[in-house]
Amino acid sequence: MSGIAAIRTETDADEERGLLSHGVNYFVLKEKWWDWGSGDIYDEKGMPIGKMHRKVISLRALTEVTETDGTLVFTVNKKLVSVRASYMLKDAQENILGRTNRKILTLFRPKLWLEDEDGKKLLEAQGNFFGRDFKIKDSKGNLKAKVGKSDFFKDLVFGGVFDYSDTYAVQILDSEYDRRLLLGFVIAIDNSVHDKK
Repeated sequence: MSGIAAIRTETDADEERGLLSHGVNYFVLKEKWWDWGSGDIYDEKGMPIGKMHRKVISLRALTEVTETDGTLVFTVNKKLVSVRASYMLKDAQENILGRTNRKILTLFRPKLWLEDEDGKKLLEAQGNFFGRDFKIKDSKGNLKAKVGKSDFFKDLVFGGVFDYSDTYAVQILDSEYDRRLLLGFVIAIDNSVHDKK
């Protein structure tokens, strides 16, 4: 009986390693192919737990984020008509989770926020010098996540010429917070600040 219980426990633990698992608080988002937006998402052990797929023919720069088995978790796409770079986050059923905006006059320390459909601010991200690292806080100022761009030096020195991928490390500090909002916000930050797509 104890052997069966042990097998179930291991299986349950494996199932909890997906993108929405509250047991995963550290993610690595690794883009491929010249910052195109497609790539893999890993946990703190380097195990793949998700994928990002940018649609090749999409005016809205649509990125689908899926579990490793292909199950759609959420999407991120650019708003076509917008004064400043703005991205929409939607769940698998196309319901709007949030919309990002970027403060226009923040070249060296980028500042972005995520708001709901009614314009209520959900999250705010403040970048350090040139947006290498970000702190993400909720509307009450509580720190929810830290984000680091691990290939910043390469971008700075080579100006993106030899930059074949972007890599972000995301540490989630509130294990109960919606992963779709945090990971989607990070993808939108990358698109808005670094890729300009």
